Amino acid sequence: MSFRKKLVAGLLSACMAVSTFAMNPIPVAAATKTVTVCIDPGHGGSNMGAQYKNLNEKDITLQIALAMYQELSKYEGVNIVMTRVDDTELSLAQRAEIAKANNADFLYSIHLNASVEHNFFGSEIWTSCYGNYYAKGAAFGQLELAELSALGIYSKGVKSKINGTLSADYYGVIKNSVERKIPAVIIEHCYMDETVDDAIFRNVEALGKADATAVAKYFGLKSKTLGVDYKKYPKPSVKASKTPRVQDETPPEVSSIAFNSYNEAAGTVNIHIAAQDSQSPIIYYNYSIDGGKTWTRLSPWLAGTEADIDIKAPHGSTMIFNVWNQYEKCSYSNSITF
Repeated sequence: MSFRKKLVAGLLSACMAVSTFAMNPIPVAAATKTVTVCIDPGHGGSNMGAQYKNLNEKDITLQIALAMYQELSKYEGVNIVMTRVDDTELSLAQRAEIAKANNADFLYSIHLNASVEHNFFGSEIWTSCYGNYYAKGAAFGQLELAELSALGIYSKGVKSKINGTLSADYYGVIKNSVERKIPAVIIEHCYMDETVDDAIFRNVEALGKADATAVAKYFGLKSKTLGVDYKKYPKPSVKASKTPRVQDETPPEVSSIAFNSYNEAAGTVNIHIAAQDSQSPIIYYNYSIDGGKTWTRLSPWLAGTEADIDIKAPHGSTMIFNVWNQYEKCSYSNSITF
């Protein structure tokens, strides 16, 4: 019998249905209770999540979560709770309540991303806007992004978002967890609908292992089975936010280009580009060589705030750059014809 079938069978025989979660939350492992973590596979049931090329986010998040459980269960001193182990639909409040009923120290909501234009790529971590919940989420987020970056996934950073009335966290699973005094993050591993991330999100075992390793490093766990000890692993130091860490709603302040030179033999133009945003990092750029009629795919932003780059373009081209910050707000540069 496969690991997943054994896990599901054991849970079904030991627990009542998820619909009675308040009385019978779903314990998945019974390790010595040094720390309790709640793994929350996003979506489920009629809530499909992102859908692309006959794939449903709800199915892949469960696969990643089960792989995360399997890897994390190799560590000592950790109790693992899962909000669902099959195609069950849960409200955001139910997910947080399962974590609370098990006295969870952290909730990890497992997700994949997608965008309307199918043009974004990379991983991002969403955490609370508030105080120590922000600090704990951001510290874990840095560890998680480092693990995902090691798999070749572009990092979009740690982010937070407040609701429209500026009164609570925007994302329900984070809001409901914070209301129950549980730190929580949403792990957006990568995008289902962009070719850059296509091969990565299918490797659910690697993603689950990365998640588990980040948790182990955050809580300083050790594993005789794996031969690792993270007790002294340096956890990122993040200060509690005195005011809510809200999203950046404005585009980059600087986006400009200047002509440097043209290489006739290679048919390339060397462009100086400058971009800057005082509120959030710049993470993407793309450009047009026909005055904005067509655009290249997005590329990761270059290091720093200025760079010189070579672009293949014929004489007479009209070039415009577009730069994007961490919150997907963009600014167009001036145009130049050469």
